[in-house]
Amino acid sequence: MSLSSYILRRFLRNPSEALRMKRAADEVREYIVWKLHTVLERENLFSHLATQPWWSLADKQLAKIVGDVLAEEGFAKWQGDVLVMKDFPKKPTITTAEAADMVPLIDRALEFLPIALLTGAKPSEEEARALKAKILDNFAVRLEFESAIEVAELDKLGREAVIADVFPRIGASTLTLLEQTVAKVVVIEPHAQNLETIKSLIKLHQLEERVSYVLNPLERISLDKPVDAVFMGETIHWLSNPRLTLASIRSILKPGGILAIAQSLYSSVGLAASLPGYLVGALRPPPTSDELRDLLRGAGFKVDKWLESMGVALVRAVTA
Repeated sequence: MSLSSYILRRFLRNPSEALRMKRAADEVREYIVWKLHTVLERENLFSHLATQPWWSLADKQLAKIVGDVLAEEGFAKWQGDVLVMKDFPKKPTITTAEAADMVPLIDRALEFLPIALLTGAKPSEEEARALKAKILDNFAVRLEFESAIEVAELDKLGREAVIADVFPRIGASTLTLLEQTVAKVVVIEPHAQNLETIKSLIKLHQLEERVSYVLNPLERISLDKPVDAVFMGETIHWLSNPRLTLASIRSILKPGGILAIAQSLYSSVGLAASLPGYLVGALRPPPTSDELRDLLRGAGFKVDKWLESMGVALVRAVTA
């Protein structure tokens, strides 16, 4: 079953809501592509992409993402290592509140693109903080997290079960786990500032009794006891070393423990949406479907369920 089919089934009693969510995702993707073209044209950056190999630009990862987004949408094509424009996107009409809410974020994030592309410089943490928070907590991300919890059957775990929420950053995944399950949650974060932000969020919702916190490098997670499940929500492309992190995660799971993943991929909406994320802090583009499967296999996980569509994968894996 594809993710699209799953979402339609999930909203079976209200199919119009499922179609609206799909429309919102399409509008976000179309707006990103239009805004990208607008910024590139305004700054005369098409000449760089058309005459210089993508790998020669200061931020070659960004240059490749930019070209791949335009090529996937049919507005450009790769001719060797340079980009040739074929057509020009029209500004989309935004009809959904969810897409309209994302427009200011997209506008602001893509204004960082010219400097990043030509110099490799990204905005400071202070400049990017509010944008990063919006990228990590919006209608699409919340739907991903809720769906991944259901697909992985974390909502069936009992009150004594423990779920490790790995690298939640601003706590959107932590709060979703607490809302959608009855299990205890241990937050594992490598950054003290993020941990304090999450503690404040949990206190605000008066859920402190179900949450514990661990400040740990993600490549060397250490817990007193193994956990029943691990949740990773939009984390792979923000990790310094995904392979070591997944190996570390496997070491803290009980035998047969569950790894639940909600992860955008390098295709469709996931590819387009990776652009603002990369500009405000993601360390790399999201993985392809094959790359994500390879990462899980290499860390010793066996995939039980895999739903994929619109550039997003919902995954349930168990320790092999």
